[in-house]
Amino acid sequence: MLHNIPWAEIIVVLHVVVVTVLVVRVLYHQRNTGVSVAWILMLVAFPLVGAVGYLLIGEPRLGSRRLRRQHELVKFYQRFSETYLHDFNQHACSGLNERYHGISLIAADKTGFNATEYNHLTLLTNDEEIIAAIRHDIQQAKTSCLLAFYIVDPQGEIVALLNDAMAAAKRGVVTSMLVDSIGSARFWRSDWPQRLRTAGITLTEALPIELWRTFIVRADLRNHRKIAVIDQKIGYTGSFNLVDPRFFKKNAGVGQWVDVMMRCEGSLVQPLAAVFAGDMAVETESNLMQVQQWVDSYGKQALMHNLQVAQQEQNGIVVQVIPSAPEQGSPVIYDTIVNAIHAATRRIIITTPYFVPDEALLLALTTAAIRGVDVTLIVPEAVDSKLVKYASRAYYPMLLQAGVKIALFKGGLLHAKTLTVDSDYTLFGTVNMDMRSFYLNMEISLAIYDEGMTESVVALQNSYLNDCEFIELKAWQARSKWWGLVENTVRLVGPLL
Repeated sequence: MLHNIPWAEIIVVLHVVVVTVLVVRVLYHQRNTGVSVAWILMLVAFPLVGAVGYLLIGEPRLGSRRLRRQHELVKFYQRFSETYLHDFNQHACSGLNERYHGISLIAADKTGFNATEYNHLTLLTNDEEIIAAIRHDIQQAKTSCLLAFYIVDPQGEIVALLNDAMAAAKRGVVTSMLVDSIGSARFWRSDWPQRLRTAGITLTEALPIELWRTFIVRADLRNHRKIAVIDQKIGYTGSFNLVDPRFFKKNAGVGQWVDVMMRCEGSLVQPLAAVFAGDMAVETESNLMQVQQWVDSYGKQALMHNLQVAQQEQNGIVVQVIPSAPEQGSPVIYDTIVNAIHAATRRIIITTPYFVPDEALLLALTTAAIRGVDVTLIVPEAVDSKLVKYASRAYYPMLLQAGVKIALFKGGLLHAKTLTVDSDYTLFGTVNMDMRSFYLNMEISLAIYDEGMTESVVALQNSYLNDCEFIELKAWQARSKWWGLVENTVRLVGPLL
């Protein structure tokens, strides 16, 4: 009797039902129009693959337990800011250009961290400088050493750095590491976790993958932050993972990764420590109040140190720490970037390894160029994802026609994530110019409201231009139409990359 069953009709009905149900879910849950359109196209064109894909990675599901802890984390940030940063917050606004005051409130509203004054920053522009500085500070650590990185690749100089961390733990320094499960998959499969734990380091896996929960908790939400905090007096953040570029992904065909890092002293170090402590807490059932007590145990000493820095740095730099994550309710770093671009009057320079904007970000950049702002986008010529490469290039004609300058960096995979506006605003950290960084990853950024440091970052950006080739609109349009078809096709799913 099976041959009498109208299988074709049943399959068609199931197809329509599944697609309809999931399209409704897309429309209900997705906050970004481009992402919604991309998922609907996937569901209609490839119903089976699209349905499985959407159920696995379509919604930023963190799981009920983790989501509960994340809500506690917001309160923890606010308590932390009120306890430690109140005096710094009171005076910071006086150092802000009026046009950036509203932008600073966007992040403060979602994170509890206001812009604070009395900070000293050192820009580290190559891997040798970065590794040497972090190693030196770990070797000098007295009380605590906190390391959170997306990728840990124990090769070359990173082996020496990890040995320094183990030595610190053995001499009684409270040493903790938070390492992403996917970004550092090879690390977690090696014997290094056991070696570090044996040495006394508290090692935690960030967002571990559990196959049986992949339909409940989204597997590709990642902790993309890079943070180091030494004695709660010295902090680091930027694009640098714990990798030695001489050995990392040597066969990827993109050259060595080019990174930057900021060494920080002053009031902003404590928010960096709070972000680390909060990230550690939400990975376990540790109560955030216990984390608050742990921070308190070192906070008074660190606060005294920061006050001393404040006295020395009477003209210190105003900086705001901006942690961003999918559970914040709105994309705080995306809103910050778009508003900063709209605030520009003279110059915008962006460096990013991955550039896949949505319509609002694209419009912000093109209208800035049209109204006379000198807009330069610096991206690597070769990247480690062909889909991202093609999706990114689909936007080049619109940018070029508006007057945006696009420079292709030929000296390796330019991994630095920087945005400078005019001569007095810098956004610096771990955020790529794509929807993954804006909506899905846990990221960390520094908003720097200072002419001197902005000009230092601009000088670095200009140094990259020495190893770049600018794209000419006519030459780009003269390419084979085939490439335009490929790029625009990939662009349809660009918001999902």
